[in-house]
Amino acid sequence: MSEPDGNLQAGTLIDRVAEIAGSLGLELTDVAGDVESIAGNVEEQANSLNELSSQANRVSERNHRILEMAASAQETASSASQEVSGSRETMDSGLEKIRNLVQSVNNMESQLSGLQEALDKVARVAAGIDAIAKQTNLLALNATIEAARAGEAGKGFAVVAGEVKELASQTSKATAEIDETLNQLTSQAQHLISMGTESTQQAEAVREGTESLDGLLGKLQQAMEAVDGRAGDIARDAGDIDEGSRQLAETLNGMTEGVTQSGETLKESRDRINSLISTGENLLGLVADSQENTLDRPFIELARETAQQCAQVLEEALSQNEITQADLFSQDYRAIPGTNPEQYMTPFTELTDRLLPEYQEAVLERDERIVFCACIDTEGYIPTHNKKFSKPQSDDPVWNNANCRNRRLFNDRVGLAAGRNTKPFLLQTYRRDMGGGQFVLMKDVSVPLYVGGQHWGGLRLAYRPKN
Repeated sequence: MSEPDGNLQAGTLIDRVAEIAGSLGLELTDVAGDVESIAGNVEEQANSLNELSSQANRVSERNHRILEMAASAQETASSASQEVSGSRETMDSGLEKIRNLVQSVNNMESQLSGLQEALDKVARVAAGIDAIAKQTNLLALNATIEAARAGEAGKGFAVVAGEVKELASQTSKATAEIDETLNQLTSQAQHLISMGTESTQQAEAVREGTESLDGLLGKLQQAMEAVDGRAGDIARDAGDIDEGSRQLAETLNGMTEGVTQSGETLKESRDRINSLISTGENLLGLVADSQENTLDRPFIELARETAQQCAQVLEEALSQNEITQADLFSQDYRAIPGTNPEQYMTPFTELTDRLLPEYQEAVLERDERIVFCACIDTEGYIPTHNKKFSKPQSDDPVWNNANCRNRRLFNDRVGLAAGRNTKPFLLQTYRRDMGGGQFVLMKDVSVPLYVGGQHWGGLRLAYRPKN
């Protein structure tokens, strides 16, 4: 930049200073906006990294628990495999004993069958003896008859015949008792044989069941050995994953710390640039206050004139009891349902919609560089905007952000500074967010607005810098 010509008129020099200060302010504002965007992106990245880091830590923790459970499962599987192996040995031993028991039962059944045969033989012998006894008894009877016929000579023979008859009778009784006993023995033997057969069948079923169980135990042992091996594989893989997860978590934690630190540095840079912007705006304000400034002075005067008109109509409404002072200065912002970006109503919004458009719209006709003119309260609330920025909302939030700017809270740095400024005027440079990532560089003159001696807010007049 060349040195200013000493022959320049004071007004021209002031304009050049104002132009340079304004350009500096715009450049700083543009840089600050970029830094703000970067800082916002870095903050989002830091938040994302922090969330990712938290998730990685949770994954690492869960995987560590999986590792512990896998190790426990391997230990349990190994122990179970050993127990199954021991159980199988016990089962094999028990199965051998059951086989021996089945053989013993089979032998007992064979012996009982032999006993039945012996009893049958005894029964046949007893039957033969009984038959002989009957025949003997019959012979003794005949001998007795013949002895009686012989008279005295047959008495001795009669005695022998009587004894033979008594012996035959006793033999018949004995064989009858033997037969009865044999019947009882036969019944018991048959019962024992029946029980032996049943026991044999049960023992055989037990043997088959235990052999089947032995086979199942064998398969179970193989399965447990396979589980033991797989659990070992899982434990090894989980160990590798655990180490990788831990390293990933450490890396992400380091990245998060780095990005967070970068975000803090960017915020500090943003604050320093904003401080430079404030300094530039103060310089611009000093230059703009000069009567020789033809770049910004007209807009300042127009803002002052319009602020006075707006304050006057609000005071008249207050004096005529169209609204109470409490309602006019109310900060009860009631959200309008379904609006995006969110819009609000207050007790004074309907009044400003009725009174302010006449003066705010007239300002737009004064210079083609003027973008908008609107009153804003101390909290950054613009109840009534210019008509071109007060369209009904659509379903598109991006379009709404650019075209539906009435009844909105603009509590950013520029908006709050404009609403709370109590100096004769405040000249700011800023990037206006039009939505969808679109920003417009402009200057903003705000003049304080007093109603009934109380600071209500200010009037903002924004215009595009001169090319």
